[in-house]
Amino acid sequence: MYGWKGRIGLLLPHRNTTIEPEFQRMCPDGVSIHAARMVLKELTPEALMEMEEEIYKAAAIIEVVNPDVIVLGCTSGSFIKGFGYDKTIIEKITAITKIPAITTSTAVIDALRRLKITKVAIATPFTDEINKKESDFVEAHGIPVTKIRGLGYSQAVTNYPLASRPVSGIGLLPPAVAYRLALDVNSPEADGIFISCANFRTIEIIEPLEINTGKPVISSVQATMAMALKVMGIKEKVSGFGRLLSEP
Repeated sequence: MYGWKGRIGLLLPHRNTTIEPEFQRMCPDGVSIHAARMVLKELTPEALMEMEEEIYKAAAIIEVVNPDVIVLGCTSGSFIKGFGYDKTIIEKITAITKIPAITTSTAVIDALRRLKITKVAIATPFTDEINKKESDFVEAHGIPVTKIRGLGYSQAVTNYPLASRPVSGIGLLPPAVAYRLALDVNSPEADGIFISCANFRTIEIIEPLEINTGKPVISSVQATMAMALKVMGIKEKVSGFGRLLSEP
């Protein structure tokens, strides 16, 4: 039986091509991942808010595989309405499914606290408008943001050579982009780095960043996996993806 230690029910935006393979690579043996997709028309505040009903539809679908935790794998979609929005989503998912739930934003705050990061630098693929909402969300939890910078992605792209229909430009970015952007936002004032967005490839570069900056590094996908395992009661160390998972 797959998932003999536990099952993760993953809810993700329909154009996300990153979180599933990254989850599979980080997942301990005996934990299985089962996904349901939610329509997200574009990466704008308005579209992210419209996605909320999709979240609850997807949760009701994934419930049938009897996961031990339901994960909303979307950073911006879980902070877009400000402080407390992630908790509202969690409460509604749990009310619908009777299954414990987390969101990526909740997991990021948990990770920042677990690693004792008191001032954080944030790298994102988002627009300035979404970055402002993210910075406000993090600071509302008592963690100052030293610098935040995004790449300005909001629309699906059609000019990728293998794309016969619109795809997420964020998911096409190589890990080197996340690495360089993280170095750009880093400064002596920050005692940790957060790379945001569950569709931004990061897991190959978390440990090199930690070694080369001497600071803990969190990514959306890595933090979400860490909290999912925590909720499931799985305490195994997972090596190769930063100290958050290797030092539980």
